[in-house]
Amino acid sequence: MKVLIVGAGLVGYGCAYSALQNGYQVHIADHSIEFGLPNMWPSVLLKRDSIPLSFSTDQSFEGSDNSFRHEWIMKGMSIELARLGAEYLHRTRIVSSTQINNGLYNVELTGAGKKNGVFDYDIVIDTTQDTWIPWAKPHNISEVSSTYNVQREAAVGYVHLQSNTRDFNEAIYQIHRHDGLSESWYQGDHTTTNRKVIEIISTMLPVNHALWDCSVRFQTGMKLWSDTK
Repeated sequence: MKVLIVGAGLVGYGCAYSALQNGYQVHIADHSIEFGLPNMWPSVLLKRDSIPLSFSTDQSFEGSDNSFRHEWIMKGMSIELARLGAEYLHRTRIVSSTQINNGLYNVELTGAGKKNGVFDYDIVIDTTQDTWIPWAKPHNISEVSSTYNVQREAAVGYVHLQSNTRDFNEAIYQIHRHDGLSESWYQGDHTTTNRKVIEIISTMLPVNHALWDCSVRFQTGMKLWSDTK
């Protein structure tokens, strides 16, 4: 049976992992030319062992303990899911998704990826609320098997030198990455007087702060698959 997962985030990857373990053929579709970039999420990993998918690199780019580079964990997971049989539809947008009489979903795909046209899927899962990118043209997803829903609001992350950590003490999450930098994350609008910030990430994150942890997002995707099938 063929499964289409729309949204290449950690919820989608958790869902894909579980579907592959159950013997399904899995396609993962999203706008980006490279899944995992840009980084719009905190690099928080509080329960690494709760992710049953290897994402280690020989150079330890993914990080250590409870922090890592978000884009590197996505790269590592992409490789592992591909080894398990997942097929990626990069640079692809969903034009329409309609369930027909035999229970299948007719899905029209368009973009610069390797699939354009109408294709049939047994299951279609929408996880795009986990992959919010402000400049991406939205998918047009009308009928699906299930949808990941989450309440979000504005959030701001600062990437800065570890020596400046004390300037961001009131952050919800503050982590020290393997590359020598730190991230400090806040809910809502936030400004800082620190002039040595390397990057400011303005994004939309779940109101539930537990979902800022990538292991929780992956497990959420696994549960979404279990509830769908």
